[in-house]
Amino acid sequence: MDDSHKLHEMARSAATPEEAIALYQRSANICPHFKTLELLGETLLKAGKPKEAVIPLAAATTLNKQVRAPSLLAEALLRIGDRQKARDVAKLALIRDPRNRKAIEIVNGTEDLSAEDE
Repeated sequence: MDDSHKLHEMARSAATPEEAIALYQRSANICPHFKTLELLGETLLKAGKPKEAVIPLAAATTLNKQVRAPSLLAEALLRIGDRQKARDVAKLALIRDPRNRKAIEIVNGTEDLSAEDE
């Protein structure tokens, strides 16, 4: 097991969000795997740090085609007040999974921006 994977596993069982964040960051610096970046972003989001969550979630979104990272990224963008980007990323999440509840919620919650989409 390489160092990056060991750090990733340690982060998953960390006692505090701060400890998990530090371990995920170290792991991502060694090997920027999409799951590590996604979990780093999610942990930052849960720790009330949505601005810091944007970069790892954006990276995770581009490194794989699953729906979880863009859904979390849309949530982070919404929390920092960038409603248009949140809407755009939520639409990307819906392309990947049209039933994603979080993305549907964000798109519906930003319907007032829909005129700008056209």
